[in-house]
Amino acid sequence: MTMLKKPLAQTVALIAAALVLAIVTNGFASRTRRLVLPGYYPNALVVPPKRAPGSVKPVPFTPATYPPSTTTVQSPGPGQPPMTVSTATIERPAGAPEPAPIVPAPDVDPQQTAGAAPAAPANATAPAPAPQQPAADPMARFQPHPDKAYVEIGGDDVMVLHSKGALFLDARRTSVFEDGHIAGARSFSVWESDIDDKVNALFGERSDPREQNLPIVIYCSGGACEDSHMLAQKLWAIQFNNVYVYKDGFPDWQNRGGAVRTGGQP
Repeated sequence: MTMLKKPLAQTVALIAAALVLAIVTNGFASRTRRLVLPGYYPNALVVPPKRAPGSVKPVPFTPATYPPSTTTVQSPGPGQPPMTVSTATIERPAGAPEPAPIVPAPDVDPQQTAGAAPAAPANATAPAPAPQQPAADPMARFQPHPDKAYVEIGGDDVMVLHSKGALFLDARRTSVFEDGHIAGARSFSVWESDIDDKVNALFGERSDPREQNLPIVIYCSGGACEDSHMLAQKLWAIQFNNVYVYKDGFPDWQNRGGAVRTGGQP
């Protein structure tokens, strides 16, 4: 029995301690978090006694009276006497401020107002147009390269040079050239005996150093064909410093739909 009472006493002590801590914590809590504890409120059930009829006397209300006046208005029809209408004048209470006078708005034509545009300031000036940048020259990237015999280029660059009137030389055999060549190209077959005569004649046409710096495009059958590279070496040896080799050659030109001529003329 003694062993049973000891745990029971400990339990009661713990519950009492918990209640004390809860009450203290609730006392320091904020208003929104505080728990309202039950208690005894004696005035909660007190009801005020009902007043007997007639114990409270109403305050009499006296309406304001204003002296009547008469106003003569125009007769309603021809030949009838004027009408007299009784009116009442409402006086402004003492101490009340004077009412603000009503100012009529000026007559404005609504059509004229709707169509009127805001006037521009007298000192307003139109913004100056932005300066136009000059268009980039597509030929600016094809500069002379005296340290190189040639530069290989693709079909896009070849199209640009052809549209700008650059000189085109066909390094294939004359019979192949006559079957079809780039429009405007000249036949300069490196495997025929007159190639040196043609190269020297071209130098005579372009003996001025400024003309020798103009772009020249050489092509053959593309792929493993080296005829165009061999012709470029010959031109570079006699001071032509701006030679380009169309690495994909005539087949690529045909695939791109470039202009083609047949026969022995450019």
